[in-house]
Amino acid sequence: MAPSAPDRNRVKAQLATARATLAKAGIPYPWLDAEILVAHVLHSSRERLHSHPERLLTAEQRRRLGRLTRRRAARVPVPYLVGGREFYGHMLVVRPGVLIPRPETELLVELAIDWFATHPNARRVIDLGTGSGAVAIALAKAVPRVRIEARDVSARALRVADENVARHRLRRRITTVRGNLLRGAAPADMILANLPYIPEALRRVRPKELEYEPALALDGGRDGLSLIRVALSQAPAALRPGGLVLFECDPAQARRVVRLAQEHWPSAQVSVRKDLADLDRVVRIQT
Repeated sequence: MAPSAPDRNRVKAQLATARATLAKAGIPYPWLDAEILVAHVLHSSRERLHSHPERLLTAEQRRRLGRLTRRRAARVPVPYLVGGREFYGHMLVVRPGVLIPRPETELLVELAIDWFATHPNARRVIDLGTGSGAVAIALAKAVPRVRIEARDVSARALRVADENVARHRLRRRITTVRGNLLRGAAPADMILANLPYIPEALRRVRPKELEYEPALALDGGRDGLSLIRVALSQAPAALRPGGLVLFECDPAQARRVVRLAQEHWPSAQVSVRKDLADLDRVVRIQT
């Protein structure tokens, strides 16, 4: 027997409908995205959906959920639909025009925190390619003494970063700067870099979701290393003696980034650190 109209309007039924729509569209983990979208429309948590499956959605909430579900089925990334993404335990505003923070980038934060624990006099950090400000905010929250210059070439991204910095009340400790990589940057104790590293060939066969993210934040040039190569050449002038440099990269690029780093710092300790998927993710340069 088909559910009555009130039953169709309850959380349980709306979740099932959204999940079925997303599954039919081939969305990975349709149940997860359905929960996120329903929770967003209700200003609720995912956990609360399951503890109150009988809750009724209003007509406007159902219309909004339908619009969001259709857009997700068209491969619009969930963070753009809900306007936010959690990174290192902190909720960030995320909008079209800024790269969506990835879980693997949290490794940059973890390595930076570890280094500051053994370098108590270090203070100044450059976060290169800050995007939404995710790395800068996570590090500033974890290490209260640091002062961070969050740099990006995109004015649109920096507006989002500024908003996140303000929301987390870090304006006195994080300064956003629009600049071309490290050009003009004053020397720092640490440089963190999450620059575009997708090669041109891979961008042509990228998942549809990536089409919604800014090309400026993804395009690493012909071999994926165009910006990383320039930034590494600039980094020696922007790093204090004994400082640390951390570059995120694609696992297939790690060894080439190591060789580039060794060209500029022949005596540095250069190593590769793996992410939670056991993939080479960050090149660590201890000068």
